[in-house]
Amino acid sequence: MPERSGRETSSIVFKNRVAYIVDSDASYRRRFALALRHQGLETRAFSGGGDLIEEASYLPAGCVLLAVRAGEGDGLETIRALLAQRSDMPVIVMRVDPTIREAVQALRAGAVDCLAIPCPMAKVRLALDYAYEILPAKVAHQQFIGEAAALRAHLTPREEDVLKRIVAGMTNRQIAHDLEIGVRTVEMHRGNIMQKLRMDNLVALIRFATLAGIAGSDEDAA
Repeated sequence: MPERSGRETSSIVFKNRVAYIVDSDASYRRRFALALRHQGLETRAFSGGGDLIEEASYLPAGCVLLAVRAGEGDGLETIRALLAQRSDMPVIVMRVDPTIREAVQALRAGAVDCLAIPCPMAKVRLALDYAYEILPAKVAHQQFIGEAAALRAHLTPREEDVLKRIVAGMTNRQIAHDLEIGVRTVEMHRGNIMQKLRMDNLVALIRFATLAGIAGSDEDAA
């Protein structure tokens, strides 16, 4: 697989900017959606995070404005569940008088910003402008993960074993000893891995494995 360049990321252009509003307050949700449409954004509103997550797989990439009301918890599980399904969707959390601790927790969970309700539209636009700025890179990464998973599916279980040990920094001889196979067999597996993953050098293979979440465990490297 060719490595992604900045040019590839910048080539991802969104004809329309979509904002997904999640808010249990129906009145505020409608007013907020109208205000965003007046700003030239397309909007779709949901009364709860579960409704958005249920449809997330089928939605165009966009930014999520997640309102967390009193009595609704901290919203962290919603953020994590959504990003686990759609890591390409920047999430902006909105709370009434958020504390520093609540803002930090939201950011650590994966949100890109935390705003106070009510929030001046100027601040909302600043947060959205940043979210849309990073959206192409997030979409490119999500596409890479999908492509990586498709390529990785072609590896045999033994090739997976060898790949994890390559990522752990083991030499061919160490891998052979660890898996109780011959060095030439390891070399054959390495060649097959490079071919199946469309890599032409070790640096590209390590980068691929890192971005795809393939890592050698401590046990592998022992």
